[in-house]
Amino acid sequence: MATPTKTSTPAVKTATASSQFTKVPAVPTPSPTVATKQDTMTIASLEAKWSIAAAVIKQDPSLLEVLYKILGTDAAGNKISGQITDPVLQQQLLMNTDWFKKNTDDYRKFQYYKETNPATFNADLAENAKTIAQKYFENGIKIEPSVAINLAEQAMMKSAIVNGKAVNYDTSWLNRSMADAIDFTKTKTIGGVKVYDMQGNIANIANSLYQTANDYGFKASLSDKNFTDWFQSNVKGLVSGDILPDQVANELHSRAISMFPGLAPQIQQGKTLRDAADPWLQAIASTWEVDANSLDLNNDFVQRVLNNQDEKGNVAPMNLYEAKKTARRSPQFDYTSTAKEEKTGIASKILKDFGFLG
Repeated sequence: MATPTKTSTPAVKTATASSQFTKVPAVPTPSPTVATKQDTMTIASLEAKWSIAAAVIKQDPSLLEVLYKILGTDAAGNKISGQITDPVLQQQLLMNTDWFKKNTDDYRKFQYYKETNPATFNADLAENAKTIAQKYFENGIKIEPSVAINLAEQAMMKSAIVNGKAVNYDTSWLNRSMADAIDFTKTKTIGGVKVYDMQGNIANIANSLYQTANDYGFKASLSDKNFTDWFQSNVKGLVSGDILPDQVANELHSRAISMFPGLAPQIQQGKTLRDAADPWLQAIASTWEVDANSLDLNNDFVQRVLNNQDEKGNVAPMNLYEAKKTARRSPQFDYTSTAKEEKTGIASKILKDFGFLG
């Protein structure tokens, strides 16, 4: 077994707000070109000289087994075979252990750094935890200090084997961690509409998603399970980076064409559904005496106007005159000042015809 030599540990750079976390020094590995010296040590002598290495070995039966095989002794130190002095063979034995197979190289370097430089490690850990907590805060997500420390330690580890699979603790992993931490249980009411109560960057993402869904005719209501499922999935995807804004727009673009085939040519030219439908929405809104932007594209009368089918089965919006006539048949027209004046006028005429008014 090659005798370990002392190596100086380089200074560790603290992570910034970017995806780069603390760099860990490489663990010295045996080289076949290095001259070796035959060891006669036992686990006790190993512990006395290199307590950290001994602590790691003692925790894993597969490492102990390899150590005894290399030393040619049993657990009590009794000689049972010749020692293995070839560093290449020593390395092969090490790589066949459960310890080596179940841990990534990043994890082994991380453990070495943590054990050999505890003061520097803890300082870097605190700084990285602070950086992560700040990133969560900017996105409007609350995080406990203990959780931030745990995430920082994983980020410094860079990678590890989890449930038999290698996990990379990189920017994507951290973004997914934030996405999973979004709280969808808090809501608030704005202008009579119930929406999710979000803060920071995630609030900006949510507001943009609401507006885009509205512009493309997706009924943005928390009482609609289809919308809430879609909304939560896309907010999380946009935060994690698994979904891009263009993908959301393309999905809604295709959905709008499917819902309003009569407006397909305008939508295919790049218009949102609301922009394409604007002339008809203005006609309906003026009849109902409301703001065109407040109209729900899922309203039955709006859909009837936009998806009018002729006798040949062709679908296209009504002409604007027919659109206004259709809007007048809606119960919503009865609440307008125009409707009330007309009804008053009709009533007056009837009374006059019957001689009740002069």
